Amino acid sequence: MKWINSTENPLIKTILKIKKNPVDRTLIEGLNLIKTAIEALSIQKDAPFYIEQILVTEEFIRKEKSFFYLINRKNYPIVGISEKIAEKISDTITPQGIFGVLSFQIRNLKDININNPEIVVILDKIQDPGNLGTIIRASEALGANFIILTLGTCNPLLTKVLRASAGSIFYIPIVRADYIEIEKFIVRNNLNLIIAEPKSEKFIFDVDFSKPLVVVFGNESKGVSGDLRKIPHISCRIPHIGQSESLNVAISAAIFLYEILRSKIKKSI
Repeated sequence: MKWINSTENPLIKTILKIKKNPVDRTLIEGLNLIKTAIEALSIQKDAPFYIEQILVTEEFIRKEKSFFYLINRKNYPIVGISEKIAEKISDTITPQGIFGVLSFQIRNLKDININNPEIVVILDKIQDPGNLGTIIRASEALGANFIILTLGTCNPLLTKVLRASAGSIFYIPIVRADYIEIEKFIVRNNLNLIIAEPKSEKFIFDVDFSKPLVVVFGNESKGVSGDLRKIPHISCRIPHIGQSESLNVAISAAIFLYEILRSKIKKSI
């Protein structure tokens, strides 16, 4: 196994560039995220990512011998790195000592081959990586078929997004699309368009979510764009009796998606 001790090594410089601006490749960190990626690859035939390389420190190998032997047996390319390098490329104060370089493709809407989708999530210009990752996590957990990102949404391959998703990003398809493509997709699949709107007069429990639908969550400060509002839709909101202005978009998305799933389960009984 090759060992790298210098932060000036070309591979380390490349990793730092990938971390700063991930395009088709990204960096994941930590044992749980690496394990989840490996597990996702083992059960998906058409996963949009693969592991190019795994980097480990000597201390990690000492602490996690069984897992180190596992990735060795699976023939992943493994590179040893010094603790200094681990600290350099890490986002955490105390790195666990394991990192993965992934090739990761964010698909186009036309590439998705899912017949009769029931729940599709649109994220419209979401800016905060933590919010994006949390909504991806909630979407995967609560039954969304896939997620559409409009142009202007933050990069889903940022390390903060991947960490906030807790690995859910490895299990749910994510695509990019413009508003014209989205409208055509909604019409072609005969989907109801639901817009999360904090000022709507209608509550989420007043809406029939039993039919196949697309639900939109908008930008943290500006909400859903006018281009999506032009499409025939139903807007609704979560009841809010507190004094704060509104719920965080990630919390709102989780509540919406729970209510959508609950309604569909109830309808099917």
